[in-house]
Amino acid sequence: TVWRVDQYGRRLLLFIGISMMVVALALIGTAFIFRICMDPDVSMESCPASDVSLPRGWAVATVVGLMVYVSGYQVGFGPISWLMISEVFPLRVRGAALSLAAIVNFGSNIVMTLLQEVLQNAFTPAGVFFGYLALSLVSLAFVKAV
Repeated sequence: TVWRVDQYGRRLLLFIGISMMVVALALIGTAFIFRICMDPDVSMESCPASDVSLPRGWAVATVVGLMVYVSGYQVGFGPISWLMISEVFPLRVRGAALSLAAIVNFGSNIVMTLLQEVLQNAFTPAGVFFGYLALSLVSLAFVKAV
């Protein structure tokens, strides 16, 4: 994508990438609504995590959704955010600013990874992915407006 930024433009690539992420998150969130407990006598709320499953069609849809999401991220946010960060800062502070941006980025990734289980327990897996969908829609609206 970085090689094509000048040809297609940052805004278009972000719009396409975020749109792909929106579709993928909607698919994954919807798939997780259909979780089932393998023990028919146990409700989903009481079902141990090891017994929770997705029907085969929704499981396949989840894998497809994950592939679309990663592809969308690789078209949009992945390369363009790093490219824009490298262009925003003046040369005299660029090294330190890029270092700080990398720390914030990877630190945020660690925090989100550690909070994922807490979020899923609080909002259900479907709720978490629909929350990410809402954030992606806000991002899409921002890219469209700017």
